Amino acid sequence: MSAKSGMSSDNPAIKKLSRQESEQSSALKRLAKEMGPIRTEDLTGNIVRQLKASILRGVIKPGEKLPPERELAALLQISRGSLRQALKALQVMGVLEVIHGSGAYLANAAGSILRDPTDLLIPLKGHSFAEMYEARRAMEAESAACAALRSTEEDIQKMRSEIDAMQKVLMNTRKFVERDKAFHRHIAMATGNSVFVWFIELLQKVLAKGQLTHARNERHHLINEEHARIVNAIQARDPQLARTEMLAHLTLSKAYSNQETGIELRVFSPDR
Repeated sequence: MSAKSGMSSDNPAIKKLSRQESEQSSALKRLAKEMGPIRTEDLTGNIVRQLKASILRGVIKPGEKLPPERELAALLQISRGSLRQALKALQVMGVLEVIHGSGAYLANAAGSILRDPTDLLIPLKGHSFAEMYEARRAMEAESAACAALRSTEEDIQKMRSEIDAMQKVLMNTRKFVERDKAFHRHIAMATGNSVFVWFIELLQKVLAKGQLTHARNERHHLINEEHARIVNAIQARDPQLARTEMLAHLTLSKAYSNQETGIELRVFSPDR
């Protein structure tokens, strides 16, 4: 077979590539009809708001691939770096799913996520890991206190099941962190307050990379002991003790650090 015949339009690989290019071109045309140049003030926020409006109007459908960054940036008349920051924010929010080597796709849950207030969903720019961790700490302390007042025996059993699961993976940081996240979600869900659940899940996504980077294997058994004290306080229906134990558990300096900003949250008070 000649090189020329190898490039025939009957070639399945060529057909697939052509179809993907056609779909991306179609998505770009639809966006071009809906969107124009982006105002430069609060650039990331404005990009997210423009994309949000287009998604909610159905210009891009769940499961559909976004146009390439180069073409989308040209359409919006912004730099690729600025666009990339906005797309990263949408990914953290759960609106986009990025597949390595393939591109960014609109998540199935994008519509329901974007119906929440945009300004609350956009991850804060310029804030350090330590500052975000401090916000998580405040929210989770109240979450634990509310769980002490409202949790069921089933809720408590789920928390203890996660502690048992963590005990089995003490030397596997990735698995331990995943179970740790599930443990804290169970506490939030036990409060019956959907805002606690939403906010804690959002912060877990924002902080995920930092937690994996800075986690220390040798502390996992101590962390699990702290988890047990939190659950004991919740089961005892003691909101103040549950709050205190959660604050003791989420002291940043015990397990994490932020070398870039020099912030080290050593804040803790009562009797520890």
